Amino acid sequence: MKRYQVLLMNDIRHAGNDPVLMVGFLAPLILILLTRFGFPMATHWLETSYSFDLTEFRDFTAVLLVVTIPMLLGMMTGLLMLDERDENVISYFAVTPLMKRGYLSYRLTLPTILSTVLTAMFIAFSGLTEFNVEIWFVLLLLIMEAPWFALLVAAFSGNKVEGLALYKIGALLFIAGPIVVFFVPDVWLWVGVWIPTYWPALIFLTGVSGKSFAAFIFFSIGFIFHVAILLTMLRVFIRRVD
Repeated sequence: MKRYQVLLMNDIRHAGNDPVLMVGFLAPLILILLTRFGFPMATHWLETSYSFDLTEFRDFTAVLLVVTIPMLLGMMTGLLMLDERDENVISYFAVTPLMKRGYLSYRLTLPTILSTVLTAMFIAFSGLTEFNVEIWFVLLLLIMEAPWFALLVAAFSGNKVEGLALYKIGALLFIAGPIVVFFVPDVWLWVGVWIPTYWPALIFLTGVSGKSFAAFIFFSIGFIFHVAILLTMLRVFIRRVD
């Protein structure tokens, strides 16, 4: 446990010295505050100024914003892993009592815990949604997205610049899921099944429609899909650092 505490303190110091990583830590909290107080203000302004009812897009806004939390945490973790890979820190850990398995366990557990806490905070305090059975399904899938996105950035980037470029591409993929679910005609919904964020968005929309059993079926499929992605990214990253 003490070894993990040393790693955690080192991460905090590293993030404090790196503006990009600091954004990864603080952005989810800022997002929660902006949503809590900004969405009602924007709704009122659009209604009084342009007679536009933003509440019609309340569910879409909730899903679109909540999926950004694991994306930001995954980006932050992936960039950390890139630095450690380039500096041969991972090879160093492989010959210490922590070993490579312990290093990977820590690196993937930390964003998972942070994603769980911050996503739950968004659900509880954003004012856009609330806890119900289907939201727990959504939460379980979203907390798996931070570690696989971190592995994606770390495995397929040659350096930090490439990592940031890959993050931008991945960000488009993350927001594509909710867009497909909410705006693409039903006959074309199958296009989104390969997008990870498609599944939590679909479960959310199905849940608010009162179709709990269908939401459970979609969760089961999405869970298997997320586990497959996570294991695939893990194998790719391990091959990259060996």
